Parts: sequence; structure tokens; C-alpha cells
Amino acid sequence: MNLRKKLLTTFSALALLTLATAGMTVWAIAQWQDSEQRLKAHYQRSLLLLGVQSATFRAIKELPDAIVGNDPDARQEFEDFLKPADADFKSWTVLADTEAEQQQVQQVRNAYETLIKDARITLDLVDKNRRDRAFKLLENQLEGVDFVRFQELTQQAVESDRENRRIIQSQTQNTRQTAQLVLAIVAFGTISLMLLLAAYLASDLFAPLREVEQALNDVAKGNWKHRLNPERSDEIGAINQAFNQMAETIGDRDRLAGLTNLPDNTNSDGKGVDNSPWQNIPSRLTLHRLVSELRSQVLQLNYDDGVSLREHKQELTNRLDLLLQAVRRITEFGFPLDLNLARTDIRSLLYEVLMRFQSELIERAISLDLNLSPEVSYAVVDRLKLREGLSELIRNALSALPERGGSIGMRTNLSDDGSAFLIEIADDGKGIEQPLVEKVFSSSNTLLDNNTGVGLTLTKAIVEQHGGKLLIDGEPGKGTYVRIQIPFH
Repeated sequence: MNLRKKLLTTFSALALLTLATAGMTVWAIAQWQDSEQRLKAHYQRSLLLLGVQSATFRAIKELPDAIVGNDPDARQEFEDFLKPADADFKSWTVLADTEAEQQQVQQVRNAYETLIKDARITLDLVDKNRRDRAFKLLENQLEGVDFVRFQELTQQAVESDRENRRIIQSQTQNTRQTAQLVLAIVAFGTISLMLLLAAYLASDLFAPLREVEQALNDVAKGNWKHRLNPERSDEIGAINQAFNQMAETIGDRDRLAGLTNLPDNTNSDGKGVDNSPWQNIPSRLTLHRLVSELRSQVLQLNYDDGVSLREHKQELTNRLDLLLQAVRRITEFGFPLDLNLARTDIRSLLYEVLMRFQSELIERAISLDLNLSPEVSYAVVDRLKLREGLSELIRNALSALPERGGSIGMRTNLSDDGSAFLIEIADDGKGIEQPLVEKVFSSSNTLLDNNTGVGLTLTKAIVEQHGGKLLIDGEPGKGTYVRIQIPFH
């Protein structure tokens, strides 16, 4: 096999490994993105259904007030509480992809509509001053049957979403492990092949060319005994054979002409001796010229191939750099230095943040009050950074609450001039001390020992990077209020 075929085979193998690595990387990224989307959908389903459940419960709580007559606005408040419940119900319905999920939606909807229908009948009885009948309907049907059925179905749906998330996470973990294993194997193969290529170039190409160069140097010095390996079947073998033939021919002529040990061409009287029989044999000057020409041709061949090989080597180095950069991105996770701005669903982002703390909220019996304005829908932000900043605020709020009980409120709204959106988070915990707030807003602050301070400092940096503002207000024993204002880009 000649040099061209050897190099072509080696680089083709490297190209195939690179393509395999790229294909596996694209496949793995696609799988992870699909899993992320499905997880996000199930998180949203659970939060939306919990929102429906919470709003419905608050609406039903208005019925006793209406019956006893303590709240003349109970009916209007009942209808007001149902508006966000209806909106969340519609969003929850849209996220039902499978047939089982659609059946689940229908069951919950039927229970919800039955509950609301009986509630309105109760209110109608109150309007007709049939309060006894309304109270019996509330006690026996609404609370005893309708709401219990609605609660059971919603809880089943939430548990179903939790199980689906567990299955998806397990599948994602298996996919990640498989992709990592394949990528590691391919990367190892690529690096091994590159090492083999380097060894081949050193032993099978560059070393023989250096040997030819040394042989030509010896010939130029008058050494005809140097011989090269003639058994190679490639271009270097042909050069070696030509060199050996040249050395044999010139050496024979040199010996015949006596150029290696010429006698003095003068006689005793100082007159020149006629050496005309040897006048047509090449002189040493001519010999040196021929050797130099042959040496230049070999060196030029070495130079040309070296340039080509260096180009291939650089190309391989660049491809290896790209490969090493893709492995590092599946396994590592962190924040970029610059903002990665993209159009983001703010409502979905907030649900995603809250789902991180769902288990803790339930276990600690913490009340969650959500009031997300439909006017705040999409904005251009760095989703990853803003999510982490909001998570820090929720984490700080949880740390300020007692072991059980307490409440956290989250609200979104537009600024007065409509140029920015607001995210407000409040808790009724132990509150934040003013010196800590001053440290957070201090330009000299780089790191705080207090965990709350670290979280607020991080959030402040993220908000300001978006061109926004962070407001913190709190008093020990009376809770903490945080407001984020970020302009629309």
C-alpha cells in the first residue's frame, strides 16, 4: 500500500469516528431535550391542577358566609375565585397528550362541573331566602359528596403525574448513561487512532525520510558504502532502490577511475603525465553536483509531504478539540458569563421554580398564595439565571418560616408604565434585618456568610444583569417582601 492510501485510510477512520461522535451527541441531546419537555409538561400539569384545587376550595369557602348572611358579597367573591381556576383548568386540559391523560381530564372536569353547579344552586337558594335548604345541600351534597369526589380525582391526577415524572427520570438516566458510555468509547477510539497515526508517521514516514537524507549527506562526503532498505513497497521504497543503484554505479566508476586514491600526475622532472584515458570520467565536482540535485529532490518531497501532513494534523487537532468540548457540555452544568436571552414563558418559569419545593411545601404544611397576572406572559430573559435567582428567593422564604405552617405569596404584575414586569414574593416568617439588606445593596459586598445574604446577593446580581431592580423590605417578626422589576427587552 502506497503512502497516499495509508494516509487516506487513517484519516477516513478518524472522520468516521468523528461523525459517529457527532451523531451520538446529537441523538443524546435530542433525547435529553425530549425528556426535559415531558418533565416540564408534567410539572406544569401538577401545578395547574393544584391551582384549580386551591381556587375551587377558596370559592366553596364563600358558601357558608352566604348562607348565614355575614357576607353579602359572597356570591361575587365566589365567581371571582373561579376565574383563575377556569383559566388553569383550560391550560391543564391542553397539556393532556395521551389517551389516559385525556380520560383523567374528563373525569376531573365532570367532578368540577358537578361541584360548581351544586354550589350555584346553593347560592340561588340563598337568594330565594331558602337558607335551610341551602345549608342541607351544602352539608350533605357539596361537602359530603361533590368536593370529596373532586379532591380524590385531583389527587389521583397529581399522583399520576408524579409517577410519570419518576418513569421519565429513570429513562433519562438510562439514556444518559448509555450516551456517556458510547461517547467515552468513541473518544477513546479517536484518541487511540490519533496516537497510532502519530506513531505511524514517526516510524513509517519521517524516520525513513531522515535516513534517506543522512545517506545523501554521506554520499556528498564521498561515502559510497551506505545502503538503504529496498524492501518497502511504497514511494520511499522506490527512492531507496534508486539511491542504492546510484551509489553502486558511482562507487564502481569511482573505483575504476581511481578517484579515491589518485597518484600525483607529475613525473620527476615536473612535467605533467598524460592521463587522457580518464578525461571522460566524471570529476568529483560533477559527482557532488549530481548528489546535491538528488538530495534536493528528496528534501522537496519530504517538505511537500510534511506540509500536507501538518495540515491533516491541524485538521485532526481541531476536530479533537470540538469532540472534547461536546462531552464536557451533557456532564457539566453551570451559568455562562453572558446572558443567554430568549423569549420565555414567565408563568411556566414560576411554576417550574415552585415545583422544586413542592414536597417541602406539602410536608411543612406551608400555604402558597399565587396571583399570576395574565398580562405577564412572555418576556425576553435568561431563563436559567432567572430561575436560579427566583429559587434562591423561595429558599430564603422557606428558611424564614417555622418548621410547620406559615405562608408564602407570589404575585406578578406590570409596572405602572407597562415597560417592565414585576415579580413579588412575600412570606410571614421571621423577617430580615436591615443591616443584611444594606449589605446586599452595598457595592463593596462580594460574599456574605449568611445563607440568606448569599441568596439575595446572587438574585440581585442576576436582576441587575437583566437591567432590572431588586427591592427588599422586611422587619424582624413581620416577614419579608421582595420585588423584582425587569424591563421588557
